[in-house]
Amino acid sequence: MRDLLEEVVEEGLKAGASFCEARFFEERGNSISIENGVARSLGFGIVRGVGIRVIFDGRWGFASTNIPTQRSVKKALTDAIGGARSIATRPGEEAKIVDVKPTVDTVDHRVKVNPEDVSPEEKVKEMLEIEKVARTFSDRVKDTFVSYRDVLTKVIVCNSFGTSIEETTPRTYVYCSVISKRGGNMQVGFESVGNVSGYELVEGIQPEEFSGRAAEKAVNLLDALSPPRGTYTVVTDPKVGGLFVHEAFGHNCEGDLVFGGQSIVSDKMGQKVASDLVSIVDDPTQVKNGHFVYDHEGTKAKRHLIVKDGILVGFLHSLESAAKLGCEPEGSARAQSHHHPPIVRMSNTYFAPGDMTLEEILEDIKLGVYLSGSQYGYVETQKGQFTCKVEQAWLIEKGELTDHLRDVAINGVTLDALRNVTAVGKDLKIEMPGMCGKSGQGMYVDAGAPHMRFEGIVVGGRR
Repeated sequence: MRDLLEEVVEEGLKAGASFCEARFFEERGNSISIENGVARSLGFGIVRGVGIRVIFDGRWGFASTNIPTQRSVKKALTDAIGGARSIATRPGEEAKIVDVKPTVDTVDHRVKVNPEDVSPEEKVKEMLEIEKVARTFSDRVKDTFVSYRDVLTKVIVCNSFGTSIEETTPRTYVYCSVISKRGGNMQVGFESVGNVSGYELVEGIQPEEFSGRAAEKAVNLLDALSPPRGTYTVVTDPKVGGLFVHEAFGHNCEGDLVFGGQSIVSDKMGQKVASDLVSIVDDPTQVKNGHFVYDHEGTKAKRHLIVKDGILVGFLHSLESAAKLGCEPEGSARAQSHHHPPIVRMSNTYFAPGDMTLEEILEDIKLGVYLSGSQYGYVETQKGQFTCKVEQAWLIEKGELTDHLRDVAINGVTLDALRNVTAVGKDLKIEMPGMCGKSGQGMYVDAGAPHMRFEGIVVGGRR
């Protein structure tokens, strides 16, 4: 396949392209879903094809094919060039990329237990055992759901710089959701685990600590109180902090949104955007769910320091955003499949740890709210506003956790919240494996944080 991609790149240059990239993509996936003690589905699928990207006369062209044969791939090249020729560009909007040194490499992420070596029957049996622990936890449990997925993704990138890289990445993921009910009160608890890993990830799951914990949260929330309304000091656990750093700040630091004028920090490089206690990192080199060695433009990935001691020091870049913003590309461009061109994406994004214990963070709070577990978040990058719905919470009174709270949401202005961080813990955890959506593409990411204290956060509640 590499020979074909390199041949097409050569043809693209001969046809007049100033840059040509051919990217083979293959993803094999297996999935299982269990609901209320029944295996509802068992799936297998393959996505495979080639995407061709060119710069022709200062304009981008892109085309893809599901048939990775010489004839079909060369037709995609013709279509990509034709697409570039048909686009009108205004002065200052010409396509441009950073010239980089070529890289030739092959990366194969090793696993301890290949999921392909485990029979579907064994996988289903394991998922049923995990689900049963949640279903039998209490008669208040009304609905249980467990899903399993393993994927093997192979990407080969060849371009006209002379880069030729191949990376094969396995990922395994298990998710459990539990719904409890009493009268009209319905609550949910969930747990998930996922990583660049083989089936050993599943073998490491202790059902009582995984699905059992999800059920325990769902049932206990039935007795929890509605939260107070108002502005409070809040303490966030690693999952709430991870949701915030990804949704509220991470997207604002993606180079394509920065040069496109859709970021609240596009004009703040080198300026103070957060408390001195805040440092923010995006690190694809960490073996978490967002891990990779090369991005989908063939650029070797590095650890990206975005905020250092409150100062904005970096953005995430593709070859194009780096060129337009005068920066170095450090491997942040990825594509969901061969049907999409690479765009700037986060990987493993987190607040760097500080030096405090949770007890020290809580001890001088007279009245506040402790937030635990993230359900979802929403951010308007251009306005810099965020909303986060958390799984559960507790009232903080005189440094102690008291009333258990449910149905808690917080909202605020991103930069105000970051400037009002007054304590950062030393207990960093990056344990939020999932998919991030952007421009119609889903991509593997992870996020995390230590415990943190924010002043003046709006808490939504019914009291």
